[in-house]
Amino acid sequence: MSDQSGPLVTIITPTYNRAGYLAETVESVLGQGYPDLEYIVLDDGSTDETPTVVEKYRRQLTYLTHANMGEARTVNKGWQMARGEYVGVVNSDDPILPELVRSAVEAFQEDPRLLVVYPDWKMIDQASKTVKIVRAPDYHYLNMVRWQKCLVEPGAFIRRRAFSLEPGRDPAYRYVGDFEYWLRLGLHGPFARIPATLATHRVHPGAESGQGETAWAEESMRLVEAYFARTDLPQDVRELAGEARGNAAYNAARVCMASAPRQARAYFRESLRSFPAGYLRWRPQRLVMLLAAFLPRTLSASSRRLLEKLAKSPLQYYRKT
Repeated sequence: MSDQSGPLVTIITPTYNRAGYLAETVESVLGQGYPDLEYIVLDDGSTDETPTVVEKYRRQLTYLTHANMGEARTVNKGWQMARGEYVGVVNSDDPILPELVRSAVEAFQEDPRLLVVYPDWKMIDQASKTVKIVRAPDYHYLNMVRWQKCLVEPGAFIRRRAFSLEPGRDPAYRYVGDFEYWLRLGLHGPFARIPATLATHRVHPGAESGQGETAWAEESMRLVEAYFARTDLPQDVRELAGEARGNAAYNAARVCMASAPRQARAYFRESLRSFPAGYLRWRPQRLVMLLAAFLPRTLSASSRRLLEKLAKSPLQYYRKT
């Protein structure tokens, strides 16, 4: 561990009934070897052994519990408490990797304009084994809007002054609250990718229900409409409205294909209306998925198995409490 001091960094871990994974995450944060680290664990009303797990580390972190109020409000509470110059949110089941904090600090110091930095990451399973390495997309605000994809992924850190620009997440969004926040904050300044694998995202088999998939899809469509209803969007952003709506509908259709085929077909139709070029330009697999969505049900099961290999549900990349 270096004895050299640096700017204070705050990490917030919101948690709800993740006692089985929490210790690994806490140790990954405390083991960063960064000398000026404030660590806050916020328990959103857990009913499992979370307090017992945290007790071992009480001298090394701040632990607070409150009645269940959801991830967005819990994260906002942590942001309000944070004293650090740079602030990160680390989910309770997504341990971070060595040197994440130091790398984030260096990236911010190299470019004072940056509001957010984020690394590449590993998808891991329940046993913390690597499923695959994910290279995060390089940041470009217009691409984030047009693709309706959350480019900022696990391991992100925020410069403190960003909170004076956009104070917190919107609790109205349960599934896409992080993305909604990045869309707002990205209007104020640049983000950047750290080209190193420094974070993880844990996949929970069976954790995604059909109800969750349709709710995610509905939220995504609500978000894109609310975003383009803003009156302060730059002209180059406004010009992406059709493409963004089409891609949001396509993402919603893809997520719903297995569990809610009727909704999926409706989203595909909306996608075609909003951005027909998306099915002809640089996304040929969309035509395959569109065809599968309208195949007779006797053929659709095998088609969906094929399509799962073409594109994974974006639901798995969104934040979990």
